[in-house]
Amino acid sequence: MPDTPNITTVDSHTAGHPTRVVTGGLPELQGETVADKMDDFAQHHDHLRTFLLHEPRGHAAMVGAVLTESTQADFGVFFLGSYNYLPMCGHATIGLAVTLDHLGLIQPKGRDSLQFNLEVPAGVISVRVRYENEQIISVGFKNVAAFMIAADLVFPDIPATFDLAYGGNWYALIEARSASVDLTPNGVRHAMDVGSFVKMAINAHIDAGDIPHMAERIHSVLFHQGSRVDGQFINRQLVVLAPNKFDRSPCGTGTSARLAQLIEAGEIQPGERIVSRNILDVDFMASATPVSDAGDCAKTHYDPVIEGLAHITGTHTFIGSQDDPLADGFLCN
Repeated sequence: MPDTPNITTVDSHTAGHPTRVVTGGLPELQGETVADKMDDFAQHHDHLRTFLLHEPRGHAAMVGAVLTESTQADFGVFFLGSYNYLPMCGHATIGLAVTLDHLGLIQPKGRDSLQFNLEVPAGVISVRVRYENEQIISVGFKNVAAFMIAADLVFPDIPATFDLAYGGNWYALIEARSASVDLTPNGVRHAMDVGSFVKMAINAHIDAGDIPHMAERIHSVLFHQGSRVDGQFINRQLVVLAPNKFDRSPCGTGTSARLAQLIEAGEIQPGERIVSRNILDVDFMASATPVSDAGDCAKTHYDPVIEGLAHITGTHTFIGSQDDPLADGFLCN
């Protein structure tokens, strides 16, 4: 890699999962939409994704967010994963909002809340930031529509029944106990082993055309466990993305997919506000209502609203040099 100009970032974590917002140093990106700019970045500057997210500057679970201009919204952003590009990322949206406040790009000005629109590759979403004494106390966003596409699927090579749902990314949803997955920090290693195997197997069935109406591969496997405490539905979950990568947060897009599943199964009512809890016992609040203008879609679509909080962890200037033998970064599975 040639010498890289200084790339500046603001880092945060949302319920334990990192977001690295790129604030300067990137080349000008071409394209009319945020999706176009993401494609331009992927085609011509992908080495900067690995430079910023892989070791030694990052790790397998690091997520990046590239802030851009938008002709459709107040801000534009696309999301970088350690292995791929994400059409939408909920925890990073919350992290971005806190970063915009940190940079002074949004300001409460005496208000107890403010709202802005955000163009992401998956569409345009609205974000609401709530303040108390001009300090952020929560960030909520109305996600892209979520929906179920299949339920109670069984294949001999997959160790548990699963559902398929979309919440900005595609998920296989599996009841944790049915796959012998423990939703605690001590259960993560086993969950990643099972989840990565299941993901590979499901995608093989999708590629073979074994699942009707499912043309796209799943991004992740979501293990869940639901219960009611004093009338409140508590959704505990863990999202596995790769053999060495899981979502530390309750996962915004995963929670959106889970809301569609819960409503379709009759476990919660449309509009009911639930707790979505990660394995670290940090919560998102979430609800979803049917989309009123879904058109002729065969499946019911839902508008999810996810609310959480992020915290700034640092500001960085990353420097690359041509004589660095690991300039593009590395990952170990």
